[in-house]
Order: sequence, then C-alpha cells, then structure tokens
Amino acid sequence: MNIELTGKIVSVLPQQGGTSSNGNTWMKNSFVIEWQDNGYPQKLCLEVMGEDKFEKMKGNVQVGNDVLVKFSVSSREWNSRWFTTANCFYCGAVGGQQTQQPTTQQPQPSADNEVPF
Repeated sequence: MNIELTGKIVSVLPQQGGTSSNGNTWMKNSFVIEWQDNGYPQKLCLEVMGEDKFEKMKGNVQVGNDVLVKFSVSSREWNSRWFTTANCFYCGAVGGQQTQQPTTQQPQPSADNEVPF
C-alpha cells in the first residue's frame, strides 16, 4: 500500500551506510516530516534506501521545505520484536515544482524593454 502525505521537513538526519553480511554495501538517508492532524502536529521519520534514489529527490529534502512524500510502510520481526519502517520513494515540492539551489544567471531583458524596477 502506498501512502501520500503533505508536510514540512523539520530534520534531515546524517547519512548511514555499511556493508551487509554477504558483502553488499548499502546507504540510507532519513528525514523527518511534520504535518497537522486534527489540529495536532504529527511527525514521521522516512527512510530512503540507496544513494541513487536519494540523489533524485535531494533538492527537495531540505529543512523548511513544504513537500509531498509518497511512501510505503513495512514491518518485520527480529528476535521476537517488531520493527516498522516508512520507506520513501518520492519527495517533491508542493505544487510540483522542484526546489533547486539559486543560480547566478542574469535576467534577460524583455521584448518591450521594460525596466524591472
């Protein structure tokens, strides 16, 4: 089941990585999103497994950004304990426009030679 949620990124956690027992390397990025539910603030930590997946959404995963996230929830048992994970596979700016770093391009003059001030 896929879930969509709109909220604000309140924290970006440090990247984690390592090598699995069978020798494969792995990377995990996590961030926390906050939203209002019936007037009460709620928070959820989302994980992005794989550096290539995180690179696609990296421009939007910044503290203070309003975003739409799509994720799935899964649980697994280990030593008679249960662990639940929210796996994010999409993070986009609200309104569908990706947030990017500002560029230093100069504005082009308009066709009617209007002055911008």
